[in-house]
Amino acid sequence: MRVVKVSTRYKVSINLVAWLIGVILFIPLLALIMASVRPFAEIVNGWWNLHNAHFTLVNYKQVWDAGFWRYILNSLLIATFATILPILIAGMAAYGFTSFSFPVKTLLFLTLVAIQVVPQQAVIVPLLKLFRDLHMYNQYYGIILVHSTFALPWTIFFLRNFFKAIPKDYEEAARIDGLGDVGIYFRIILPIALPAVISVAVVQFIFVWQDLFFALTLLRPDKWPVSAGVTTFISRYNPNWGQLTAAGTLSIIVPILVYVLLQKYYMKGVTGGIKG
Repeated sequence: MRVVKVSTRYKVSINLVAWLIGVILFIPLLALIMASVRPFAEIVNGWWNLHNAHFTLVNYKQVWDAGFWRYILNSLLIATFATILPILIAGMAAYGFTSFSFPVKTLLFLTLVAIQVVPQQAVIVPLLKLFRDLHMYNQYYGIILVHSTFALPWTIFFLRNFFKAIPKDYEEAARIDGLGDVGIYFRIILPIALPAVISVAVVQFIFVWQDLFFALTLLRPDKWPVSAGVTTFISRYNPNWGQLTAAGTLSIIVPILVYVLLQKYYMKGVTGGIKG
């Protein structure tokens, strides 16, 4: 096997570019945090100006007392179930595509791939009518089902590609030991594919957490998630920038924690790491 040598200059260049991109992406986050912990009169002249800076958490207290915690709980409820449900279904469907032969298998898979390009805006009118007819409007389970449905095509596609990389020797050995299809999936395939499953879970959780379109169209304000709850601090004529930035900062804490805690598994799943 040929080993490709990477020069030190190349490694240094890649790391410098990566750090530069990281710093550029971190600057808006730093500006958001600085605007949330300083009086508006100070940040008017530039959030980076620390001359006579005064730091306070009063904006966070006002946002929390205004009921922003309810939006966080709503998001946790919606994002958690809208992550678990599609993964349960997509995992078994992906295993079926990789391990079984059945009529229209290829056509069905191509259909799933094609569905991924359908934008949310294209189906919102009939979807909203369906929600009203079935009394699912402003219901948690309604928006959870919508997010789960939109997640199924890409999660099946992603997990199928990962499952295909798993050697068939594992399945054959499990069948010799007397395991059936269900046992093979839950006791062999799923543990091996855990990094891929966690990668899908992280992406889906963050996607649902930051969704604004479905939140505004399918829910009323009492059940809004944080993505829509932040908009309650926006005023046309006199916006309170301190509270708005504080709400924005609170809204990104959970996704950051999810990514940081699961980063190791996420990266392994994205790179398709399978050890024989």
